Amino acid sequence: MSKIIKLFIFWRLGLLLVSYLGSLAFPLQANGGLGAPTFTKPFNYWLSWAQWDGGYYYNIAKRGYLFLSDYAFFPLYPFLIKFLNVIFSNLLLTGLLISNISFLLFLIIFYKFLKEKYSKNIAANSVITFLCFPTTFFAVAYYSEGLFLLLAALVFFFMHRRKILQAAIAIIFASLTRSMGAVLISSLVYNYFSLISFTIKNISKKILYLIPSTFGILLYLTYLFYKLNNPFGFISAQTLWLRNINDPVSTIIANIWIIFTNPNAPLDQYMDLLITLIFLSLLILGVKKISSSLWIFSMLVILIPASTGTLTSMPRYVLASLGAFVILGQLLEENPHLKLPLWATSLFLQAIFATRFISGYWVA
Repeated sequence: MSKIIKLFIFWRLGLLLVSYLGSLAFPLQANGGLGAPTFTKPFNYWLSWAQWDGGYYYNIAKRGYLFLSDYAFFPLYPFLIKFLNVIFSNLLLTGLLISNISFLLFLIIFYKFLKEKYSKNIAANSVITFLCFPTTFFAVAYYSEGLFLLLAALVFFFMHRRKILQAAIAIIFASLTRSMGAVLISSLVYNYFSLISFTIKNISKKILYLIPSTFGILLYLTYLFYKLNNPFGFISAQTLWLRNINDPVSTIIANIWIIFTNPNAPLDQYMDLLITLIFLSLLILGVKKISSSLWIFSMLVILIPASTGTLTSMPRYVLASLGAFVILGQLLEENPHLKLPLWATSLFLQAIFATRFISGYWVA
């Protein structure tokens, strides 16, 4: 555990240094977000960790849900910020502490889970690959990524140890953190039935432990019904970002067509498509390398966002596709000569993306 903590501290300090120096050299974008420069205030490096979606979480923690667009952001992260702000009296500091501590705990749990299930080397490969991934900085930004990753890792850690009730409780909080938390319910159900060899006569009272896993999403749906008279208001809110229900295949094909017919398409669109195809390929080709419950979750956290007619933000969403990182960890164990070039390239891209994000540019 001490090695994971040291690795995290080294990575985090390096990220702070690179992104800060980069913000001094990179042209700043006045996007109207927190930390962005305006005619009345200068650029604020620390507030810039709450760019884009972070601004929504900041405002929800500050004054609650007011606008339809707010309801796309699930409540646990801003609730924790507001609750713990009683101690720190600084919304920015509180949110960043939650994200950073959550991500560190995620790395520890993820490593322990993989070490028990696979091997020490595969666990190390997967964790380092995750740290080096180009968009991992979102896990320590003013986003819910760090918290969600921790809760998702706990779910699979508990399932690995056959602790169904504890996994269900973790799912309650995960589904209050992000909509993809509800996807974990399907993984838990599959895991339970796999433990009893999918035989009806082996069903025990423990099947009742599956029920609490639905409480988190049901609680938010009830809240939305009370506030908006629409339990699926978070889906309605997605239309404000031009997200509409579609099938993932059509979305991917449409993005391929746009890129091939429009050579001047934004670089972000190329990255969105490339990351999506890489992760889908990893999961399809490596289906036998991970458990079915982990594969189901890892695939759905890609396919569901891809079912909204756009691949925007996919480089960030794939962080939750934990199975893909486990597959990468195994591939690197089989091909150790790929470690250095993969990690070096990923870290280089992470430095660029983090600097762009801090400087006010859209990344994912």
